Parts: sequence; C-alpha cells; structure tokens
Amino acid sequence: MAFTFFKGPPLYSQSAHHLFDEKPHSNHDWIKGVLLAIAGQLFYAMWITMQAPLLNQFPDKLRLTILQCAFSCLSSTVYAAAMGRHPSSWKLRWDIDLLSVSYCGVIVTGLSYWLQAWVIEKKGPVFSAIFGPLALVIAAIFSAIFLNETLYMGSVLGCGLLVGGLYSFLWGRIREAHIQAQKVLDNEAHLETPAVDEDQGQEFLNVLC
Repeated sequence: MAFTFFKGPPLYSQSAHHLFDEKPHSNHDWIKGVLLAIAGQLFYAMWITMQAPLLNQFPDKLRLTILQCAFSCLSSTVYAAAMGRHPSSWKLRWDIDLLSVSYCGVIVTGLSYWLQAWVIEKKGPVFSAIFGPLALVIAAIFSAIFLNETLYMGSVLGCGLLVGGLYSFLWGRIREAHIQAQKVLDNEAHLETPAVDEDQGQEFLNVLC
C-alpha cells in the first residue's frame, strides 16, 4: 500500500542516458495501475492457496507445471491475438526481444512455477507467498539503477515494511517450529514415564508400612 498510494519526495535519480527514459504518467494510468495491482495480488493469492490441496491430490510437480504453462500460453495467445493483430508484431528476431521471450518462458514461467510448486509441497502456500512482495523491492531498485526511474520516499518506505514483515514472519515461524518440537518432546517423555495415581500411591505406601 505504501508502494502504491504514497509517493513522497524523490531520493535517487540519475541524469545519465539509459536504455529507457522515464515518461510522465497520467492520473488515469495511475488508477488503472492500482486496480490491476490489487487484482493481480488477489488472483495470485488464490492461485497460491489452491496449489496446496492440488499438490496433495496431484503430486507430479513436473506435469502440473507443464499443464499450467500450457494454459498460460493458450490464454496469452488469445489475448495477444486480440491486441496485436498485425503479423509483424509476432515476428521474433535475434535481438533483445528474443532474449526477453526466452527468459520469460524458461526462467520466469517454467522454472519458477516448478520451484514454487516444490516450496508449497514442502513448506505450504504461506511460506511461498511471503516472498512474493520481494519482487517489488527488486523491481524498484533495478528500475532506479538501469531504467532511469526516480526512486521516491514511498518506495523506500514500502521496501522497509516488506523486508521487516518478511523477517518478522520468518522469525515467528521459527519460534512456532521450536514450540511445536518442544511439545512433541514433552509428549514423548510423558508417554514414556507412566503416571502414578495419588490414591494408588498412598495405598502402596500403606501396604509397605
């Protein structure tokens, strides 16, 4: 929310020429970006949550990744065909466009989907989703360095809140794991040591006397 709604004063800006120049954005683009960001996070949260029961019933992560990539490719093709109807926009050449498509297909989609399914199977959906906001931190830093975008106070504040929330969550999970492990050890020790009823113990002492 700090990233989106609070801008603040500029903190870092480069005047040197970069690959891309920062362009002014209208209020319409800002509102549309906020709505798309909220919708994207909601659908991402639902998708992460649905993967946990799905992996219990369908544990083949590689095949699941292939199915996800196939449906993503189908939906992206339909959207691209509706938005870019000119045949020249579909041509790939030996340039940065081909590198971007290859990187998104192999790393961003294929490898990340498989690793995400593996993490959800091992640690659960919450552990995987908690690292998602770090993409905003990485994007803000690299955009300021390589894309000549201005880094504002809101972005720095949002980065601090995200990192603080991430490490607070991980610290809480570690403490929770220690508490659960201690409870298991206490239960095992309690089961190994038979409990003696106080009345029975008193009768035993009376017999001995």
